[in-house]
Amino acid sequence: METNKVWHTKRKGLVWFLSILLSVSLFLGGLQLGTILQMNPWEHWRPNYAKEDISQLIVKEELTEEDYRLLYRQTGLTRLGVDSLRNKGNAKRILEVQESYFETAELEVLNFTVFTNIDYIDHSIVFGDLQEGDIIVSACTYVSGFRFGHSALVVDGENEIILECYSPGTYSKLEHLGVSMGSLANAMVLRPKLDESVRRNVADRAASELLGIPYFMLAGVVSPKYTERLERTQCTHIIWYAYKKYAGVDLDGNGGLVVKPRDIFRSEQMELVQVYGFNPETLWN
Repeated sequence: METNKVWHTKRKGLVWFLSILLSVSLFLGGLQLGTILQMNPWEHWRPNYAKEDISQLIVKEELTEEDYRLLYRQTGLTRLGVDSLRNKGNAKRILEVQESYFETAELEVLNFTVFTNIDYIDHSIVFGDLQEGDIIVSACTYVSGFRFGHSALVVDGENEIILECYSPGTYSKLEHLGVSMGSLANAMVLRPKLDESVRRNVADRAASELLGIPYFMLAGVVSPKYTERLERTQCTHIIWYAYKKYAGVDLDGNGGLVVKPRDIFRSEQMELVQVYGFNPETLWN
């Protein structure tokens, strides 16, 4: 009788073990299948129309709405992006952005952690006028079949220094834009609708107070979305947190537990400055 009871207990334990093993195997297999199905990179959009000479247009004393529409089609720079460069006497940069916008790109897929890939191109994006507090988002990063994207906070626009928390096993740090985001297959520069002094303050404080924080993909799900002391974060969460803590502004476009690059893009608090690699008409929709 005692022997049967022991055998029953062992058999029950074995069934539980095999059930857990099967569940884990199915989960990992699903992730791997999603990775295989996503191996085709995001469609890198580039203009399918002619490149035009805009050299005289960008030095006009005053631009019309039609001028701005043409420059957007030719460069990916919105009125905000064009005016930022013109007001700083750097209109020639618009021509460099146009060259990058029309340049043919070869796409590559880089696997940088288990089940995680990034879509890259074989040259660097030319960005226009980056300002402290700007946010750069991209759709190029995906985990298995789920395309979450990546984002970073500009903390030094002139020198293209960003704050980012990149991937599992890493910590938030300052990095040059070209190292991680300069060659992504698509990117958008977004600017919160706040005074420049507020954006600069957020960038400055984030650059000094939000370094060395470990990456955690589920920040906001199994850990609080907001705490006075940030202990775990991810690429977009740390940007959301910085604006929430230092400016009292919620940049999460849908208010969910997990804040993603697309949520920042969809926030009513944001303005588009520049687009590259996305269809300029549909953007990330």
